[in-house]
Amino acid sequence: MLTNKQLFFAPHPALSHVVNNIMIGRVIIDNPKINLSFSFPPLPEHAILFYPYDKPTVQDVSTKQVKTLYACTITGPQTERSVLTLGRDSLMIKIGFQPGALYRLIGQPMQEMIQTDYDGEAVFGSWVRNIVDAFANSADFNAMKNIADEFMFSHLSKIKRPISIDHVIPELIKYGGTIKIDELVKKANMSNRQFERAFKDRMGVSPKFYSRLVRFGKAWLLKEYNPHITWTQVAYECNYFDQMHLIRDFKMFANANPKEISDAFKDHPFPIIKGIFH
Repeated sequence: MLTNKQLFFAPHPALSHVVNNIMIGRVIIDNPKINLSFSFPPLPEHAILFYPYDKPTVQDVSTKQVKTLYACTITGPQTERSVLTLGRDSLMIKIGFQPGALYRLIGQPMQEMIQTDYDGEAVFGSWVRNIVDAFANSADFNAMKNIADEFMFSHLSKIKRPISIDHVIPELIKYGGTIKIDELVKKANMSNRQFERAFKDRMGVSPKFYSRLVRFGKAWLLKEYNPHITWTQVAYECNYFDQMHLIRDFKMFANANPKEISDAFKDHPFPIIKGIFH
């Protein structure tokens, strides 16, 4: 038997400048033959995730190291594919941030969080356990969504005010990583050096690298949810020069070629990513 339910919620309007989406997913599987391991792409989103029940494990495809995620996991920039393995009874509540907002919340330069997960209890204090327990004891997804809103409201006063760059980074998402960086620099009214430094603090990587990551994430999800289309069509839809250009990004971000990834999709009982941003 397989139970799989995933829903996206818009945050409370008063949080929308900080929180982009709240995603809640529940998976219950009592069939040991079902594979619970998923190739997970690096996506251009920073998040806080809560796992009140079974905690998933994640494997780094480069080092082969496996770690168990925290009950409250803070996830910054991911630049490589990983393999996520769910427990038999999995509940996930994800608070997905607007670009740069996690940096403004915890004050930690995102360069220091690349491919690194932080323990939310170490960052926010032991009271986070109460939040995890509240999620575990909630009757439905709507109640969980309200708890996530309340968690963010309790931290709203700690978030630094945005500066000009925070208003232009979302355009990289809007245009699928294809907008020219010079245009964003001009809109932010900053020098190239100022823009690059502030961008790396917020997103962990350079603007050019982040643009590639945005486009790669879009290509991955497009194929995963439209298995009938070809990778050539994916390359065209995501504004790659050609399929070889797409293959190079797959080698960089996934350490695999596109066919290896699409073949892996066939073994997944369901997709676990509904989208990058709501």
